[in-house]
Formats: sequence, C-alpha cells, structure tokens
Amino acid sequence: MPFAEWVASTSLFLEDSGDEGSRMANSTPMTNHAFNQCNIEIRSSIDDETSINFPNAPLQSWSLGNYKYLVNADIELTTASGESFFKKYACQIQYTDGSDLEYVMDPENWDVSGLSGISPL
Repeated sequence: MPFAEWVASTSLFLEDSGDEGSRMANSTPMTNHAFNQCNIEIRSSIDDETSINFPNAPLQSWSLGNYKYLVNADIELTTASGESFFKKYACQIQYTDGSDLEYVMDPENWDVSGLSGISPL
C-alpha cells in the first residue's frame, strides 16, 4: 500500500501539455477557435431549411486544459415557416493536434465531445 500512496502523490500521471486550464471564463485565441468550430458543428447538425444567426462571440468560454474547451453561446434560429427563436448551447470540444497550431482552422482537427441545448429542433 505505501507504494500505491507514493505513486498517487507523484506527478507521474499528470499530463503537461502546455495548455493550462482556468476556472474563470476567459477569451483567448484558442477559445475563439473552439467557438468557431462549435458553430461549424451546429451548422452541420441542423437542417438546411433552418437559418442560423451566430453571434460574434460566445457568452462565456473556458479553457479546461490540455486543449479542451467549453463554450456557451446563444444562437438565433429561423425555421422555413418564418418562426424565429433563440437557443442557448453548450459545447465541449478538444483540439486534437496539441501544441501544433498549424491546422487549428481545420474542423478535422477538432473533436466535439458534447453539445447540448440545440435539440430537439
């Protein structure tokens, strides 16, 4: 048991990616990229007959560390019948290329692990 306690107290299993998390909502270049990628995911998940008006910036965004982000925003949806309404969404997303930011704009390098608030439409 002492060996297990020693292993648990060391930094052996800590991952130091260089991307620190924050408990406070913040806006950084990476949270802005995460916001844009979440919007791309939302656009692809809603039918083409529904118009979406995305805001310029999220309500809040958090860097969770290790290139994981949480984004919260409001979008305005307009159906084909002309009905317009707002939805608030939360999106958890991760940049999969780590510290290599060369392809940060490519949606293929992002993984949405959670999206809530936009379904059912």
